[in-house]
Amino acid sequence: MTWRTTIPCIVAATLALQSADAQMKKAPTPVGSWGFKTKPMGYGCTLDGDMTITQTADKAYKCTFKAVWACTLRLPKAVHTEQSCVAMQTGYDVTITSRVDKIANVEPADMLDLMRERYAADHFSVKINWRGDEMDGMFKSYGQAPVKFRKRLDLVG
Repeated sequence: MTWRTTIPCIVAATLALQSADAQMKKAPTPVGSWGFKTKPMGYGCTLDGDMTITQTADKAYKCTFKAVWACTLRLPKAVHTEQSCVAMQTGYDVTITSRVDKIANVEPADMLDLMRERYAADHFSVKINWRGDEMDGMFKSYGQAPVKFRKRLDLVG
């Protein structure tokens, strides 16, 4: 074997080991504070908010979040919600199932009672990245759209 054939073999073996090592690493947990936002849906509607996830058991979590459903081309223009949720993790996949605890505010205000009756809980099916600082996937409720979660960094005083 010459150096011309040895070096590519060493590089290939190193890359294979790094890939295997990355696959064997334990997935990071979704515990922490997150900001999230969907891509625009029909009528220019988006959902964004802040979520806090805490662990309750191995691969099981509880969470709370405040979200704003906002539309540019239809009413209501905004629905501010407070929701609670449970999350289950399988590998890098995280499923978040929510329930509406409170409709805090609606624009226009005369749609408040209607939204209290009809607003559907916001659910998410996402994949956490290997660093544990982003989750990408789908938002699912009456509509669905891609969603991105970004972990909020804790500031150390």
